[in-house]
Amino acid sequence: MALEAVLESEDIASLIAEQLDPTSVVALGRVSRDVRAALRVAILGAPSLLVRAARNAGALTKTQLMGFLALTSAEADALPRSQYVRMRGLGFYYLYRAAAFDMALANVLGSAEAWEERLRARGIATMPRGGGGWAGQKRASNWSQRGRVTRCR
Repeated sequence: MALEAVLESEDIASLIAEQLDPTSVVALGRVSRDVRAALRVAILGAPSLLVRAARNAGALTKTQLMGFLALTSAEADALPRSQYVRMRGLGFYYLYRAAAFDMALANVLGSAEAWEERLRARGIATMPRGGGGWAGQKRASNWSQRGRVTRCR
């Protein structure tokens, strides 16, 4: 509990976030609501924390970049990136580095408030319809009949 109280300080949260990569920043935000709130306030006060965290990772894939900075696919495509051939299967994957992180903050996001608004909008868009959560949903009445195996003679 004492550590959680320390992490709830905005100043300490910003000092810690400077040293973490995006995955660790997300994990830290999941410690508690108060820690997540402290991280958000720290980022609102210094939007460069987003870029620093991304730089600590070295490079991010397109999916990671879109998730952490709340970008759309088209916005990510407009940033400088490197293209690599996938080892298994067909196609390519993209890696984004420091120049892309700086451009995303300066040109696409503009401010930490815009980033937070994008996160909020993305959260609303991914919520299930009907007001209920995933845990409260029931299976369709014909669910048990769909997977029925018929006997062979």
